[in-house]
Amino acid sequence: MTDSTPSPQGGDHWQADTRVAGPAAIPEPPVMPEATPWTAPGAAPTPPAAAPAAAQPAPGPAAPAPAPGLVYGPTGTPVPPPPSMGHAAPTYRSWQPGIIPLRPLSFGDFLAAPFKAMRYNRAVILGGPLLFTIITAILSVTAGWMVFNDVQLFSSEALPAWDNINVQTIVMVVLAVISLLLTDVLCGSIVAPGVARAVMGERVGLAVAWRQMRARLGSLLILYVLATLAYTLLTLIVMVPLLWGLIAGDSSTGAILVTLLLVFVVLVPAGLFITLVQGLARAMVVLEDISAWAALGRLTRLVKGRFWWSMLIIFVTMLLINIVASVLQYVGQMGAVVAAFTAPDNGWVLAIAFFVVYGIAFVVSLVLTYAYMGSVHTLIYIDLRMRHEGFDLDLARAAEARATAQSGR
Repeated sequence: MTDSTPSPQGGDHWQADTRVAGPAAIPEPPVMPEATPWTAPGAAPTPPAAAPAAAQPAPGPAAPAPAPGLVYGPTGTPVPPPPSMGHAAPTYRSWQPGIIPLRPLSFGDFLAAPFKAMRYNRAVILGGPLLFTIITAILSVTAGWMVFNDVQLFSSEALPAWDNINVQTIVMVVLAVISLLLTDVLCGSIVAPGVARAVMGERVGLAVAWRQMRARLGSLLILYVLATLAYTLLTLIVMVPLLWGLIAGDSSTGAILVTLLLVFVVLVPAGLFITLVQGLARAMVVLEDISAWAALGRLTRLVKGRFWWSMLIIFVTMLLINIVASVLQYVGQMGAVVAAFTAPDNGWVLAIAFFVVYGIAFVVSLVLTYAYMGSVHTLIYIDLRMRHEGFDLDLARAAEARATAQSGR
């Protein structure tokens, strides 16, 4: 399948073992069927005419007339319209098959639902970031240890003999740098399949989520490079007054004040914007199986009319999770100090105790931050599709068809 084939319903095409049951398929765990509702409208082939009828219960003589779906009342509660058109209205059981009700989300949903997703698919949403963070930490510590113990780097000579440095040290440093760069990409992206499945009330394993993300790893790297370049360029622009003052030999407070003003007026909002765009684009790339450029183009249309609302959600959630992460790291520092007092005369024991205790707290804070913000980005993406594309109806019909198929087995 290609991403350009038209589809009126917006079915998805996950990999064979990563697909969620849709209106036309009966799930056979652990391998999921072909059709799911995640792909953008116009991105999947039109299903066969007889396929939807295969998953519907056999009509009886007293069966009610089909209905087009539900609409929202003044309080945001789904209200069924009068039956008239071609699709059967999903029943009440399909309006919250997973962690959230299938309706446009409220502000409180964005604060609470990420924790529900962590509990529901913890193997992916917490286990994925934990695995990648531990691998990066091991590689970084190993590289630092090898650099510290390389006699050529810490010899008595003013300039070390670079041609005599151990090849193993160079390889380990390169691997550590690559892992540091990939950690943000992998930890922030692997969360999306876990949250998407949790919304539909489905479990997913880490291996399945990895295969789904790996298929678009190149696009995810492109998004990361673009975001890094944009933020670096903005940082350099903001630092121009300060750099100009240093070059001119003028260390007046005017240049410092102008730089600080630009940081708060330009750099902080730009950082929130880049975080929002990159997070939503990652969710699109992984769930809809599209390229980075297609995701960015689609994002400009999807976020229209909800940009400032989305920016507010990112600002508040980032503020809250950073406070929690800071508290965890502070507790880790205090614990490391206490552990260091257990053997104050042994330098090795003191160093190991400090770095192990603080390292555990630091890893936990990173994992929680990646899991929470990745969940928030995915939920914003789903909310935008509900508001602009009627995505809640697609998800509800898929959940209804799955429940009907399972009850008929």
